[in-house]
Amino acid sequence: METPNTATNDWRGEITESKATLKVKDGDVVEVTFADEGTKKVSADYGSSVAFSVLLKDDKEPKTFYVKSNNYDLLGQIKALGSLVGLKVRISRIGSTKSNTRYKIVKI
Repeated sequence: METPNTATNDWRGEITESKATLKVKDGDVVEVTFADEGTKKVSADYGSSVAFSVLLKDDKEPKTFYVKSNNYDLLGQIKALGSLVGLKVRISRIGSTKSNTRYKIVKI
């Protein structure tokens, strides 16, 4: 016997279309445009994070750029940029491990 769909047992409303993730590797510099102001999320892969929808220079589909909630340096840099929607920035990464990785973000 089927149970009727209710808000408590219908998981379909919680599923959203998956977006590709923006990954910046050691030594890379990428240019992106912010599509939103960011959303707090808890992810199995990234833990407690702020997820920003960004568009790479020549791409049509947005990607998600995850910044861990305890990455105060990068989040502080992003906060200092002001309003993000439509803002073009250059993101660079130096370091290959979690402990030595540093990001820098600047307006273009």
